Amino acid sequence: MKDRNWGIVVVYAVFMCISMALPIFGGSVVNTAMARAFGWDSTSLGLLVAANMATTALLLPFAAKTAQALGVRVSMIIGFGAMGVGAMALSLFVTRPEQAIVAYGVAMGVTSAFSGVVPCQIGVVAWFPNRKTLALSVLYALVGTLAFALIALISGGIARTGDWRFGWYVFVAAAALAVLLLLAFVRNPDGDASCAGGLPPGELESKPEGFATYPGMSFRQAAAMPLFWMIVLSMIVITSGSVFLAAHAQVFLLYRGYAPPLAASSMSVMQIGMVAGNLGLGFLAPRIELRRAMALALVACATAFALLSHASGAAPLIAFAVAAGVGYGAGQVGSMALIAHYWDQKVFPMLTATALILQTVISAFIPIAAGAYYDTHGSYLPPIYAIMGTNLLIACAILIAGREPTARLAPAE
Repeated sequence: MKDRNWGIVVVYAVFMCISMALPIFGGSVVNTAMARAFGWDSTSLGLLVAANMATTALLLPFAAKTAQALGVRVSMIIGFGAMGVGAMALSLFVTRPEQAIVAYGVAMGVTSAFSGVVPCQIGVVAWFPNRKTLALSVLYALVGTLAFALIALISGGIARTGDWRFGWYVFVAAAALAVLLLLAFVRNPDGDASCAGGLPPGELESKPEGFATYPGMSFRQAAAMPLFWMIVLSMIVITSGSVFLAAHAQVFLLYRGYAPPLAASSMSVMQIGMVAGNLGLGFLAPRIELRRAMALALVACATAFALLSHASGAAPLIAFAVAAGVGYGAGQVGSMALIAHYWDQKVFPMLTATALILQTVISAFIPIAAGAYYDTHGSYLPPIYAIMGTNLLIACAILIAGREPTARLAPAE
């Protein structure tokens, strides 16, 4: 199958932005403003993000079954419907953390699970078998660009109106837009309900012979390789850092003396860095080898936390946000590209789902632990240093585990 129809990447990007980037990064801004208004503690902020991630992980298998049985359009309407209902409840009724855990953590988790976490990435890889890394890079770059606009709208709107409810109104509007786009553009091709955008029947399995480094492996064989678990660990550590930032970066920056609008702007700047990381990974991977590009992404994440720990003034804030965005953006693309690079399409969906579930469940504990530590000891620095060190450790590990046998080296993308 030849790579074609790059326009389908735009469709996936809109859905991924609304279902993934908006709840995490946009939610970070709104949740922090809401928590300050109601006097919630940092542990509560961590619980909101953890509930969101745990719900996503729990529902991923059910979302996949729904897409397979009823079609991707129905699955995604369920997800975006949950976003609309949850955001309305947050804007009108929620005043306590336990209510927010349901309206934000659970409802937005349903959105992330049912509206494209796995199907979008699998679909892009299926459409572009010869340029997987590039296609994923473009996908995530578009997501980052769209997310920057949405988060800037949320933070700017809250600053102008002085009302955190404005952010949830943006969520409601985004969910409605997503449903309209689904009804207008998404069709379930015969024989394959899992891929939005109309892949012809049978083409999901079509790919150049021997493209993967380890072709023909079963899921059990691939999952028995240390390399797979190093990729999973890299996903966990990068996501742990990102959810820590989503839950606690605003509080930490306010504690460091930043004004709320300036602290909130770091989330928008981070999105610019993510776009650079998305595209940078696609540019570097064919030139320095994919695993080395992934190791650099982990180093960028470690650098971001080093900068965050001593942030003071506008320039260090911007440097931190850019480094975090670059690392997270490159890591997003790199982890999925690594799985697609080493193993073929036959096992890619199951390996991806397994990695995402483990990534989500394990990293969900990080914001809770960090929030509890801050509430007890009054400092975020030990968690920040721990995340920084783990990024560097996994960067070294993936370089060692990712060495490829020369005789089976996959052709460059």
